[in-house]
Amino acid sequence: MSCELCVKHLPGETECVWHREHKQTGKEYSAINILPSKVCPIMYHTLYPYFLGALFGAKYAYNDEGDCQVCCPAEKGVDVLVRVRPNDGKFEAGVDADWRDVIHAEVMAVHGHCDYGHQVGDRIVFPTTRSMRTQYMCPAGFNNIFPFLKIETPSCINPQRLRCPDWEENIYYAIPEGHRRDEGGT
Repeated sequence: MSCELCVKHLPGETECVWHREHKQTGKEYSAINILPSKVCPIMYHTLYPYFLGALFGAKYAYNDEGDCQVCCPAEKGVDVLVRVRPNDGKFEAGVDADWRDVIHAEVMAVHGHCDYGHQVGDRIVFPTTRSMRTQYMCPAGFNNIFPFLKIETPSCINPQRLRCPDWEENIYYAIPEGHRRDEGGT
């Protein structure tokens, strides 16, 4: 599945490190520079608060290394660990060699079909002001406008059986008919 997103950062006075370079002209982001690692936008939206927590020193207790388990909302979806690890030089292109610790999600399990092709071992890197800032859209900006983007729902998503983001719990939710965005709701 491909992502056909397009977002325009509008010109305006700012000293934001993500946008000050383009404050006079703005910048258009296409699918290839909105999200890193060709990640499913729904998965990325789910991961954002956990990435942000890791960035600001949150203490996760899944294991002794402080990882956090997170899964996509698909009933038979993708399980990942959000991690902070030393840069081993094997992260995707654009991760600066001098970036000491890399915040990322590592795919631990894929329980069914993933339209975005995520596989065990894939790593989804969280761009920060320290690295990958010029390659991708600000993750906070993406997360904030996410509800307003026209994103095709992947076939793996069943609105009648959506998972809690904690893969260790057996909690599912259903969105009743008439209450989903694709049915005229907002």
